Amino acid sequence: MAERDPPSLPARLRAVRRGLRVLHAVAQRESTFAEYSGHFLLAFSLIATTSGNRTIRRQALEMGLERARYWTKQWPRTRRALDCDTVMHEVIAAHAAERMGIRNDRIRRDLRAVVARYSPRELLYFDPSRENPPDDVPEDCVRGHVNDRGRKRCRTCRTWLRPRSRYDLWYYALTNTYFCLRLGLPLGVCIDDVVGRLAQLRPYPRPATDDYYDSIFAVTHFVYTLNDYGHSRLSPRLLPHELRFLKASMGWALEQEDPETIGEIVDSLAALGVGDTHPLIVKGRTFLLASQRDDGGWGDEGDEYGYLHTVWTAIDGLRDYRWRGNGVTDRPLLRTLRRLGRGSSEVLKF
Repeated sequence: MAERDPPSLPARLRAVRRGLRVLHAVAQRESTFAEYSGHFLLAFSLIATTSGNRTIRRQALEMGLERARYWTKQWPRTRRALDCDTVMHEVIAAHAAERMGIRNDRIRRDLRAVVARYSPRELLYFDPSRENPPDDVPEDCVRGHVNDRGRKRCRTCRTWLRPRSRYDLWYYALTNTYFCLRLGLPLGVCIDDVVGRLAQLRPYPRPATDDYYDSIFAVTHFVYTLNDYGHSRLSPRLLPHELRFLKASMGWALEQEDPETIGEIVDSLAALGVGDTHPLIVKGRTFLLASQRDDGGWGDEGDEYGYLHTVWTAIDGLRDYRWRGNGVTDRPLLRTLRRLGRGSSEVLKF
């Protein structure tokens, strides 16, 4: 296949079906699913509800419903371990289950009670309604110990701690605020509070800088929350900074031969109106098809989360979408985008 020729849709969908079988097989591992159930359920639910191909939607829905019913049965055990460090994971799982048609009012009540016990700073690492993304939140230490904000050495093993990227903190707050909003949970922070902090993150980093990798995922997740995770297509004029940044990042991701990042960039560019024949989309999808292994997967199987997320993002980069609308529909969020200087009545729809 010449590089200038877009991969055919049938070839892409064959790869997607193989990838879905891998994702479901990994989700069957009890310990892996217990650790990452929210991400598995979200992957299946989004593929099942936003894919253009009916067979892909049905396949993902069957897999997702099977896992969602299992997750629901495990809830009595899960709820006993809920705290500020684990509740957001289950919020994502509950949202995904409801997106596939499984609503459980008891689970909603349990999640509401737990979320109400904590402040935004405890749940999101910082309070976006009061402060910008901070630079004093430590990553977990090399042995997995969690430490309080401001600490530079682990209180348990005394190893030095690296600060978490501000971009990582920002999109963690953005996505979890989005999911709490969708479930009507009392987080105490609005999504426009988080988006309003974006001005502090622009201009985005350059390649080979510390925050560059995290900044790519911050931008892709900004696109996801604006378009309801694949529901709507956005005007390319709505986010000119982000569109230029994603286009420029594709070359770096291809140099790294990183299917996880390439999948997210392709997915986000498509949501911003970049067509199937655009050279960057063609290059990204060509790489994803060529790098799929014989077993149907992508990525490093030794890294459980990295593996499932890489398979998921590669699927999203290859599949087609059933767009249900155009533009951003959340009115407070639109006002925030206007305040950022990148929204107007003529660019919110196309």
